[in-house]
Amino acid sequence: MQQEWASVTNLAKLFDIGRTKTTALVHQMEQDPEYDGMVISFSHKKKTINIAAFQDFLVKKVHRQWLS
Repeated sequence: MQQEWASVTNLAKLFDIGRTKTTALVHQMEQDPEYDGMVISFSHKKKTINIAAFQDFLVKKVHRQWLS
């Protein structure tokens, strides 16, 4: 069975990104209507994120954004 959801901390480890940057990216993802329902907020500190949706977000919205 493959893991479908992860916490921000585990997502940071999985994608080898710092936790602060991962938190910022998850916040951006939450604001994007295309990813509605892909971040589940249990409280202001605890969120669970769909791994495939986060990967899609990175590729579509973040990849090479720094070039602009």
